[in-house]
Amino acid sequence: MIMKTAALALLASLSTTSAQDSCFANSNIRVNVEEGTCSGQEYLEGLQVAIDNRNRCDSDAETEIKAITGKNNLDNALAVIDELCAEYYESVIENGRDAGWPIKAVDNELMIKAFYDGDTDANWERQTNDGAYVLKDDFARIDSYYNMAQTRAVDYPDYIENFEECEYRAAYCCWVQDRQAGDNNGNCNTPYDTNCEDADPGDNTDLCYVDMENAPGSARVAGGYAIFPDDTEGDIHCHGLAWGNDVGLDDVYKGNNLFYVAMYDHLYQRGYVRNVPGAPMCGCAEQMPIVSRADCTEMDITQTVRYSWVNQQLSVRALNVNVDFNACNGANNNNNDLEAYYERLKDEGRADEEELKALQERLVGDCDGPIADLVDSL
Repeated sequence: MIMKTAALALLASLSTTSAQDSCFANSNIRVNVEEGTCSGQEYLEGLQVAIDNRNRCDSDAETEIKAITGKNNLDNALAVIDELCAEYYESVIENGRDAGWPIKAVDNELMIKAFYDGDTDANWERQTNDGAYVLKDDFARIDSYYNMAQTRAVDYPDYIENFEECEYRAAYCCWVQDRQAGDNNGNCNTPYDTNCEDADPGDNTDLCYVDMENAPGSARVAGGYAIFPDDTEGDIHCHGLAWGNDVGLDDVYKGNNLFYVAMYDHLYQRGYVRNVPGAPMCGCAEQMPIVSRADCTEMDITQTVRYSWVNQQLSVRALNVNVDFNACNGANNNNNDLEAYYERLKDEGRADEEELKALQERLVGDCDGPIADLVDSL
């Protein structure tokens, strides 16, 4: 297992000289950090608390972490813990169910991509009057996966083109159809065979244009444009997520947020499906259609991180994980708005001004100017 391999590497590199000055190097100690993230800096601070609470220990946290990791340089010691944390989270995700499991596409990258492009039965199936297709039953796996996504990190499909890069750490989905009645979202109604054949989602944005060169694998053409002036696109609904540049929990758990936005909240709960023609249904912001705005979900994640130094082996583990999904709190009290949330990330130092400007080229506020600029450039 990954955690065990990392621990054995630490044991092999333990510094005998540092251990002589250490209180903990030759004993067992567990450090629990509530509201933890898992990092070298966090472990360093936790060790200092343990020292302060221990009788007859004249050491300090820097000495302890160097002794435990076998590194003579503090930065190198912190890097060892950072790497151990990254490997731990990776092992949690690898030992769980992959991003395709909720739609019966386990280990099927082509089918996972097809879903995020607006294809597969998950997007095409519609409930029928005769009961042959019951969406809540046919896609009950999504509900099961939601329970897991609230208690552990889950797979983020950066192995498919849609999410391979995400240059400024933002992604969103845009849906053009509603296929589920009775949920107070969209205009699909019963009887399904007559009142849900081409139903619309709740409209929350304006579609400006699609540049197919941004996602040729999804568009299935090398390039081209689809332009929608004067609200000619009909009803469309866009919703996204973003994460900071500091490898925080919103980065570690971004797979959870993507699953919640794309599969649970919008497909399973609201019945929103299908992509804007020529674009992915969901993808990194730079691949998506140019729209006026998008809604936004952020996570409130709580967990206790346990750092265990036992029998001269160091391991880490996240305990009591709880992931809540909420509408984003954005800058200037502008909530449930992806651009405003990204502005908040910038204000907090977790994104930079150039990245915000890049996102604002996708979420443009008003379509008239961007459409005119595009037409002038052709």
